[in-house]
Amino acid sequence: MIYFSMGYWVLGLALIASFSGASCGLQCIRQSTKSVTARFRLIWLFVAACSIGGVGVSMPIFVSMLGLEVTGSQLRYDTTLTPLCAALSAVTVLVALIVAGKKLNWVRLGIGTVIMAAGIGTIHLLLLSTIRVQGSVDRGLVSIVAVYLIAAVLSGLLLWFSYWARTVPLVLAGSLVYAVLVLGMHYAGLTGLQVHVDPAAKRPAGDVLFDFFVPFFIVSTLSLTVPITAILVAPDRREARVAPGQPSAAHSPSLAVASGRAARGSVSGR
Repeated sequence: MIYFSMGYWVLGLALIASFSGASCGLQCIRQSTKSVTARFRLIWLFVAACSIGGVGVSMPIFVSMLGLEVTGSQLRYDTTLTPLCAALSAVTVLVALIVAGKKLNWVRLGIGTVIMAAGIGTIHLLLLSTIRVQGSVDRGLVSIVAVYLIAAVLSGLLLWFSYWARTVPLVLAGSLVYAVLVLGMHYAGLTGLQVHVDPAAKRPAGDVLFDFFVPFFIVSTLSLTVPITAILVAPDRREARVAPGQPSAAHSPSLAVASGRAARGSVSGR
């Protein structure tokens, strides 16, 4: 099995994708702690889960698998499980964030870590099981254990880090560690695959990876514009511009506050 048939630039692109999703997600978690209503906090956490789980985990896996090649056989992927795994990855992260809470509690942190690690590890193994070749594909027990162990480390570090990462340098540093661990988990599972090509077997059914990758890459890239825009207009970005004695909007939903101010400006200008 060849892992970098398209060159090592695939590894760099996968790292950038995971880093971007994680950094955006951590900033969204930070903003969720400023919401006084459970509704808007849940919205921030939902966007964070899509960034961390969907873009931060699924996207680098898809990107890195572009370089995957099997000698003597075509590669195909299951048409149902592949897109489903990407959605379940975001759902798993959302549940873990809700369970962990916004204040450090070691019991809740441990439960959230187990949920996130079990979900991400299982989803990753399911994603690898979507690979179809002209023959059979087996997985080694050591690689399976390694996937869950690395998933536990990256899940625990992310949830713990989300409690106290309040500056941009810390968020970027944590995102880089997260991205490296995600790729480590992926290649730990990938190198455990044992492919047995059988020339007499039928050609593999399914679709080529680009049928999933291109639309998923476009949607994931565009989806990051929503949280990035919300972060840029978030309340803490405006606190420094609030004059002394004026009420601060630090705990209001950022998009709602921006809309309200725009409406007041248009009325006063009449």
